[in-house]
Amino acid sequence: MPFYTVMTPPPEGDRREEIEQARLIPEHFAWGAFLLTGLWLLGKRLWLATLILVLVWAVVFYLNSRFGLHPTALGLIYWSIAVFLGVEGNNLVVRKLTRQGWRPADVVEARTLAEAERRYFERALAGEAALPRVEPAPTPAAPRPSGPLPIIGLFPEARGR
Repeated sequence: MPFYTVMTPPPEGDRREEIEQARLIPEHFAWGAFLLTGLWLLGKRLWLATLILVLVWAVVFYLNSRFGLHPTALGLIYWSIAVFLGVEGNNLVVRKLTRQGWRPADVVEARTLAEAERRYFERALAGEAALPRVEPAPTPAAPRPSGPLPIIGLFPEARGR
């Protein structure tokens, strides 16, 4: 089953409103980024990544006009960029939200986005209504055995120095 990263906006007051504004970003291959590289970046408002993509293509076209790259090389460059964006596209969205102050709140496993939203809201709202957690008292450490300790390895006995 796919995983979804839950990002909540910067805290501005009401916790319930933060939960309602949460964004779930899938952690799987982004087919839109693979097939429509530049348009997908613009649609997700990844301006810096779009600028870098344009600069990379400008360098490729310059090299093509200067040295006459083979069409297979141009295709290989395009598909390698497309595969990179397909694999890392959703991570770019998460990084953009993190730079804007959004926080990762949860990771949800679900078959569909609707099911992931339902699971997250159930967990988040149940955690909001729950009583504060009381940490259990630390358990005392187990007593150390006296005498020589068994040694695993090349040396059969422990000899102090």
